[in-house]
Amino acid sequence: MTGSKKESEPRSFRAYVLIQTLPGRVEAILRSLRRMRSVQAANSVTGPYDIVARVEVGEFKQLSQVVAGTVGGLRGVTRTT
Repeated sequence: MTGSKKESEPRSFRAYVLIQTLPGRVEAILRSLRRMRSVQAANSVTGPYDIVARVEVGEFKQLSQVVAGTVGGLRGVTRTT
């Protein structure tokens, strides 16, 4: 089949993570996010959230570990969705 993944190819799971931060912490958090292997992109935005990050992991259960644990545990992060 054209355009389909082979059974042997690894699957990946992607999510866009909305992040709220404490005032003045956006740049430091962006730097930390951009160093993480599972974060494919991170950008500051306007509106109720301060940062949008695109996360990609090999297993679905890793998404919650990365979002709630790793990203949510960064100093200055007040909320992730």
